Amino acid sequence: MAKRLVKWLLDGSTLKMAKPLEDPKAVAEIQAEFDLTKLFPTFGTLATVQQQLIVYGVKQKLMDTGADDVGNAKGKVESAKATWAELIDGKWKGDRINATGAAENKRIAGEAKELMKDETSLMGLMLKKQFHAAEFTPENEAKLQELMLAAAKIDAGRKAKNANAAA
Repeated sequence: MAKRLVKWLLDGSTLKMAKPLEDPKAVAEIQAEFDLTKLFPTFGTLATVQQQLIVYGVKQKLMDTGADDVGNAKGKVESAKATWAELIDGKWKGDRINATGAAENKRIAGEAKELMKDETSLMGLMLKKQFHAAEFTPENEAKLQELMLAAAKIDAGRKAKNANAAA
């Protein structure tokens, strides 16, 4: 297993990057902080599942950027800070984006539209509620709540399993 280079903490709407510690009870040394409300102004009002999806995506983007050429904790922190600054400026870097980003933006918009048609998936309903609120029905809301509850139960089960494994 690869050595963990950083530890992530969520403090309200601030995602914190810290040095991993061998003693889990020790206070983490924060290396960088990222205020998620700068990218998602309504972050604090979102449901827990929605917040966790955003946190997961942001962490992935911050860690994946420069993953091939950054192999130490300091490099990861510097790379994450640089990527964050670009995201705040509205820039998105990635190998799959062409020079203007138009093709990638069109592809992403198409995928989102297709997802919004799926009224049986958590992501589809979340996108529909966020971007097409006028078309979001009470039935959609009931299904969304059902799926969010199921996701929360799965998450709680995973946490309990991990806690039992650690004990």
